Amino acid sequence: MTPWKKKEKERALHAHGSFPYHILKQLEAVLPDSMENTAETGCGRSTILFSNISKNHIAFCIDDHDYKDQSSVLYFEDSEMGVKDRVTWEFGPTQQTLPHYTHNFQYDCVLIDGPHGYPFPDMEYYFFYPHIKPGGYLIIDDIHIPSIGRMADILQEDAMWNFVTLISTTAVLQRTEAEETPTFGDHWWTQDYNRRRVNPEMEFFLDDGKKLESFASRNARRENRENAPRPLSIFHKIRTLFE
Repeated sequence: MTPWKKKEKERALHAHGSFPYHILKQLEAVLPDSMENTAETGCGRSTILFSNISKNHIAFCIDDHDYKDQSSVLYFEDSEMGVKDRVTWEFGPTQQTLPHYTHNFQYDCVLIDGPHGYPFPDMEYYFFYPHIKPGGYLIIDDIHIPSIGRMADILQEDAMWNFVTLISTTAVLQRTEAEETPTFGDHWWTQDYNRRRVNPEMEFFLDDGKKLESFASRNARRENRENAPRPLSIFHKIRTLFE
């Protein structure tokens, strides 16, 4: 276990929510050891992780310094393990900052974890997807929220993305070499999610047997596993013999 993980594991989760340690550990195992440019919406423990594996990380988030011990930004700034000079802050609601931001490079990884209400995660995806390089990663957190899960459902079947893994309620996708959907086009009939679900009589219907399981279904199975009664240990079985 690296030093930053040991120390951060001991810190209490901050009030605005945070990636659980076990999810960050699995994300670190999936992502490259070193990346040039990354970005996220929101901040917290994920910012600490990115600051250790990315040379240039941009966090689009609310400036919540006034929240003091409830502040996500201060959570990062007070961390001994956050590499401060690798992080650039773009403060403000992403609904305002992203439409006006000029991206000067392609990203190796983007995490969408800002405002969760529809349509804001979709909006964040729209402003980021043309700037994620082939082979780069897209991380979508909180897919258990139905509207976010539906976005992830669509993207996992899109030619632009390959589904990599689902870590609890965090989906990881990887950019392919496929041509991107034009940002000012329509093209719904070229997107595989739609083509697999339209009327089979339509000329662009795609019957390739590659419909993927929805994230809602995957999440339900995960919850069922976690909530399932666990078999008694040998110790408990022996103890019941003497009760």
